[in-house]
Amino acid sequence: MKNSSHLAVLLLLASAACHSDAPATEQAAPPTDSVPAPKPAAPPADSVPAPELAAPPADSVPAAKPGTATAASPASLSPADTLHLPGGRVVQLRPTTAEAFDQLPTSGLPEFINHSHAERIPASQGLVRRQGLNLLLQPAQGSVVKLSSTPDAKFTLQNGNGVKFIYWGSLPAAHQWVVQAMYWEENGIVLVDQRTGRNVELTGEAVASPDGRFVLLTSPGLGGGDQANQLSLVQIEAAGPRLLWTRAPDRWEAVTARWATPSRVIIKRRHTLADGSMPDDALVTYDELDVSR
Repeated sequence: MKNSSHLAVLLLLASAACHSDAPATEQAAPPTDSVPAPKPAAPPADSVPAPELAAPPADSVPAAKPGTATAASPASLSPADTLHLPGGRVVQLRPTTAEAFDQLPTSGLPEFINHSHAERIPASQGLVRRQGLNLLLQPAQGSVVKLSSTPDAKFTLQNGNGVKFIYWGSLPAAHQWVVQAMYWEENGIVLVDQRTGRNVELTGEAVASPDGRFVLLTSPGLGGGDQANQLSLVQIEAAGPRLLWTRAPDRWEAVTARWATPSRVIIKRRHTLADGSMPDDALVTYDELDVSR
């Protein structure tokens, strides 16, 4: 009986490793005079049960003080603690602590102000400027990137392409301008490369790795409303941003994230109940993702 159970576990792990739910790697479009307004499509849900979680590496995050409780034990975690990525890779989310998360510096943007009159346009020699409904961003090379908002009269529920572009801020380490793309019922962001003008539209709040090689985007969307529930990773190349992968978990949402090292990020997650609902006092865990694997 023991050998039979062991064989069943091995077969289950082999099956999970071959799962093909990951979307293909997406390539960002080259810079143009304007960025199309359609909303990014939602990827398939990542709902593969995870194998037993291993302990995180000793150098992965700051160690918790003796007696400090962890966010949750592996036994209490949601079963969806793996991400199936392009190329058949399966990456574990390894549990860590709230204290480890709180010790890390924030690398995101200031609070977004939902009003075009409150845009924080930088005083940077006119590289970012507004002309009425148009937001103009001038990269170091190439043509100006023009993001055109929909007039108020046409920004309605019936207009699925209606969008308002509002400048949000900059991620200096990654050489990216960040623009909020506001639709009627959900929000996206546009990353615009300050060097080349290459741009990509995604969903979530962006945080850059310390060396500027990656930008992770967290978009919690299971607590109600129409916001997409997504977690995305963008690689910053010499030519500009390139989307590596996007996942849409159906049993947890990524609330926010902070980078521990240039390749490891800690994600604050909230988990649904067994019936799929997200209560106000939902289980919160802190988990480390190694983006280099």
